[in-house]
Amino acid sequence: MGETITMENLETKSVSLESMKDILGATNFELPQEGEIISGQVMRRSKNNILVDLGALGTGVVYPREFYESQSILSSLKVGDKVSGILLDIENDEGYRELSLRKAHMTTAWEDIRQKKESGEAISTRIININKGGLIVEINGIQGFLPLSQLSAEHYPKVEGGETSKIVQVLQGYRNQDFLVKILDFSKEDQKLIVSEKLVLDEKVKEKIAAYSIGDIIKGTVTDVTDFGAFVKIEDGVEGLIHISEIDWKIIDNPRDILEAGQAIEAKIVNIDGSKISLSTKALQPDPWENIEKKHSVGQEVQGTVVKVTSYGVLVKLEDNIIGIILNTEFGDKKAEEVIKLGETYPMAIVNIDLPEHKMLLTLA
Repeated sequence: MGETITMENLETKSVSLESMKDILGATNFELPQEGEIISGQVMRRSKNNILVDLGALGTGVVYPREFYESQSILSSLKVGDKVSGILLDIENDEGYRELSLRKAHMTTAWEDIRQKKESGEAISTRIININKGGLIVEINGIQGFLPLSQLSAEHYPKVEGGETSKIVQVLQGYRNQDFLVKILDFSKEDQKLIVSEKLVLDEKVKEKIAAYSIGDIIKGTVTDVTDFGAFVKIEDGVEGLIHISEIDWKIIDNPRDILEAGQAIEAKIVNIDGSKISLSTKALQPDPWENIEKKHSVGQEVQGTVVKVTSYGVLVKLEDNIIGIILNTEFGDKKAEEVIKLGETYPMAIVNIDLPEHKMLLTLA
């Protein structure tokens, strides 16, 4: 058995020890390994360094380069605070144990993210920047990405055609706001963090939507009107869309002529697809196609007024508000505008009636 060496007999015996490493080794003290996280208490801070009391392990030091890389971590640090750092050097030339608070923080930050992903915990995060694909967030000092596809219905940019400049304009309004999100995916090795706002709401929204059925009449408030329709808030977290074709039986060029934000309405649920609810206000109006067979038949001559020229044909309104179509093939090599005029009334004949689809094919008489 070797002799046990204490600090007392080190003073009385001629033992040549070059450094603290030798002392700790001689006393069978287990040294931490480089890369391990060790903890201590701030004992002094200056513009040159921060000294940390590591107890039996001696004194740790944090050098100025850490100040620039970890300003958010170090800005509020004061004497007496407890800190953890990754051991970079077990003993440097000054006899200190060199520490990185930033690396320790990042290690524990990624571990915290892993735990939040596994538990499904909702996290409040601030929007710090944007790009055309979504929002940039920060969690535990790590930047993450909130894609457009993972935004809630409330925050999703309602832009027809996905015009980038308009999307960016909407996203700009979210800068510095706090969103509640869940971790969708992450990789410490790739420094990747993807979050989702939809995940926070999905379960609650699914439960709420499950209470609705196709055919239900709902009351709601118009939240936004676009070129393609109107969005309606049914209840918190539950929103539906009235497509332009479901606003009225008549032809509508601009939904804003009929609906406006803040307007209270009643609508019928015509489809439910996951979290998407399709609504119709025209379904609550008298159907002009009801009993159409008593008023119209194939071959019948009628008077029709041109109400709209489209890429596929001309929409025509009959006297009883039935909308029919003359296909472009009717005009041969000419454009529709060369043959007929918008707003004019012409004699026509009914070629076909598709009652289930509410379609009528017409031809100029």
